[in-house]
Amino acid sequence: MRNSLLRMVSFSCTLFALVTCTFAEDKIDSAESIPDGVRIETVEIVPAKIELAHRLDYRQILVLGRNSDGELLDLTRIATVSQSKIASADGTGLVTPLSNGSDTLQFSVAGQTAELAVEVKDAEVSRPVSFVRDVQPALSRMGCNAGTCHGAKDGKDGFKLSLRGYDALYDHRALTDDISARRFNRAAPDQSLILLKATGSIPHVGGPRTDVGDRYYDIVRAWINGGATLDLDATRVASISVFPHNPIVPRAGMKQQISVQATFTNGEVRDVTREAFIESGNIEVVDADEAGLLTVLRRGEAPVLVRYEGAYAATTLTVMGDRSGFEWKLPETR
Repeated sequence: MRNSLLRMVSFSCTLFALVTCTFAEDKIDSAESIPDGVRIETVEIVPAKIELAHRLDYRQILVLGRNSDGELLDLTRIATVSQSKIASADGTGLVTPLSNGSDTLQFSVAGQTAELAVEVKDAEVSRPVSFVRDVQPALSRMGCNAGTCHGAKDGKDGFKLSLRGYDALYDHRALTDDISARRFNRAAPDQSLILLKATGSIPHVGGPRTDVGDRYYDIVRAWINGGATLDLDATRVASISVFPHNPIVPRAGMKQQISVQATFTNGEVRDVTREAFIESGNIEVVDADEAGLLTVLRRGEAPVLVRYEGAYAATTLTVMGDRSGFEWKLPETR
């Protein structure tokens, strides 16, 4: 028995050493930058033009650079952007409205500049918030209806929601009818129990899920302020699409932003990148965060699954190794 254990330990140590040696070249640098020896030939913005239709609207853009080998690199987070009075772009490529009008945002990286045309309408208008299309996805993204929280079989602490928000009627009644409708306050939306708990203003076992003034806070607050209505006839998601499709990342240690578009049954298309759930199917190769940013851990392939309100899409990310100095040689023939 003792000899068997020793052999198992020896094998594990040998395997660990082999893995460490095999992937020694794939160490990750915490500071994102263009890899040494990579020359960016052109830079483009995808999409090249966007329209923002209301105060809570947004669009995830990507700054892509093409190198001398024709490969596309995600340069979104290392690009610098010009200031504008109508829209703001943060360091992740998320563009949000400031005021009505049209303008051009300039993104500079690797000594080159690319332009993004932006048109903003109704930036100061608080459009009606849909419980089905806006509040339910926000609750899902905050984790409220997850199986580990109020979406569990018996809920948590006397409050139960349907798992992943599949039953809008049940969830609406839980929020507006249970415990004498104490979970929301039409007269003073900010004093609603659902918002006080979500921000950690009063004790919440799940901890803070959002902050005052954040996007999801504003969505739930606007819904309460508008009467906390239920719109079961709202248009539903028909399909979602992912960009880029089957991307190839040149080196380990780089990052790739994913953009998700939802098409509804009435033909409307909406950016839902921040509300979608983006998961890596191979966590040894790729790690995915809540904003849809994929971090490459080592060379290989990883399927990436995206889901949003019952719709699913998938893509595959391929990571190439360092090929500097490689020259193709014809195999020997007899």
